[in-house]
Amino acid sequence: MRTLTVMAALLFPLASQSAFAAEPETGDVLSKLHESNQKEIQAGKVAQEKGQSKGVKDYGKMLVTDHTAADKKVTALAKQEKIELPATAPKDSALEDVEKKSGAEFDHAFAQAMLDDHKKDVEMARDALDNTKDPKLKKLLTQLVPKLEQHQQMAQKLVDSTGNAKAETEQGQGSRPASTDRAGSGTNTGNGTQPAK
Repeated sequence: MRTLTVMAALLFPLASQSAFAAEPETGDVLSKLHESNQKEIQAGKVAQEKGQSKGVKDYGKMLVTDHTAADKKVTALAKQEKIELPATAPKDSALEDVEKKSGAEFDHAFAQAMLDDHKKDVEMARDALDNTKDPKLKKLLTQLVPKLEQHQQMAQKLVDSTGNAKAETEQGQGSRPASTDRAGSGTNTGNGTQPAK
């Protein structure tokens, strides 16, 4: 019965518009940031391995660098506040789905997943920044939010560019017969020139 009361107390703040309508617990925010950093570091490594375009590989490298630096700040504050962070990040099923793809399809799916992730991260971090009264957490979030927003903007650009590349690849595969039709007369003259050897 007591666990139900605790669960209800935890769920009611989430029912309102923002994730942290009430003042967020510093430990909750740091745990979410830590998990998010771990996920983005993993995603960045996958992008560097499987990315087809330079843009995706570079973005992956940036994710690893920036989220490793961010996580050092998060874990340092957690240590100061004697807050225990989760040892491992939960499995990311969206990233697992993306990993199954390859080529231009992987690039576009990865970019879209990163855009979705960073939208959630930015919203969560902004909400926490607006609602926390913990000065140390506020200071940390003030440093992290601009970087997360930058990642979101870059992910949007990647979605646009990889979407175009993916469409071109698909069109290229579908339009091959059409291009031979257009050059049909050229193909015939090519055939006609063969006997003239």
